[in-house]
Amino acid sequence: MMELVTGYWISQAVGVAARLGVADQLAQGPRGSDDLARAVGAEPRALYRLLRLLASLDVFAEVSASTFGLTPLGDTLRSDAPGSMRNVAIMLIAPGHWQPWGRLYDAVQTGQTQPREALGMELFDWYAQHPEEAAFFSAAMGNLSALAADAVAQALDLSTVRTVMDVGGAHGVLLSAVLKANPAARGILFDLPHVIATAGEPIAAQGLSERCDLVSGDFFEAVTAGADLHILKQIVHDWDDERSTRLLRNCHRALNPNGKLLLVEMVMPADNRPSPAQAMDINMLVLVGGRERTEEEFRTLLAGAGFRLERIVPTHSPFSVIEATRI
Repeated sequence: MMELVTGYWISQAVGVAARLGVADQLAQGPRGSDDLARAVGAEPRALYRLLRLLASLDVFAEVSASTFGLTPLGDTLRSDAPGSMRNVAIMLIAPGHWQPWGRLYDAVQTGQTQPREALGMELFDWYAQHPEEAAFFSAAMGNLSALAADAVAQALDLSTVRTVMDVGGAHGVLLSAVLKANPAARGILFDLPHVIATAGEPIAAQGLSERCDLVSGDFFEAVTAGADLHILKQIVHDWDDERSTRLLRNCHRALNPNGKLLLVEMVMPADNRPSPAQAMDINMLVLVGGRERTEEEFRTLLAGAGFRLERIVPTHSPFSVIEATRI
């Protein structure tokens, strides 16, 4: 129980090490903590104490007195590591997430989200006004997309798809994987204006600028028409059934006839076996009022927006691919 109730100490320690860029500094080999402190702009003794804690958890290794190196676990905090979790770690200790989570008691008592009380505004309004934190959030969504990108690209035969739209796709990590797996297809990346404003460089870095249109808008108002396939990764879980249905109906209107919809989401186990979905569900309660759903709940939600659930394909990541057809 002591480990459970002090778990947030570890979240903060990992997040601070990520924000300081310690793992990047150790990428070329072990370094002394005083040297690291100078490199990352930290107080030497305080940084040593942080690294000592994280070394006890195998995030780093104390290879000799006050000298630390990377472990395979700590390697995931490098900014350029495959499967990097650095931006996720930073996002989760930043004010947009951390302060509302401090009001979990209030969320459970009232059933209401907490950003307005904790931050003075809703979460996505907060990100619109805090571009540095928004950049970490968008990058974190890219990190999570990367966990499932290859599996999603291979989950279905998309060879007949000519235009695919990533709805709420942040910097297009998932869309890029789909386009690379389907060289004849074109892409549309659709997200809020402040997100699209920072998406051009990541798309260009993938060599896809000529094949991908960047479009800004509000998917509750309308979704750009003309795609054969819509992909929404961890979008529907942000919203309650009413708003999710509104969004999905906008997708239904925008999709070409016989178009397909892919939701990339955690699926809540009907038998409550251990999974990441239960904790993510509480995250949705605190932050945005959405929730994780069971297979049957997805079936009902999709039907209410004019889609038929065809199948659910698990991946090696925490996410499944939920395939639906426009009817």
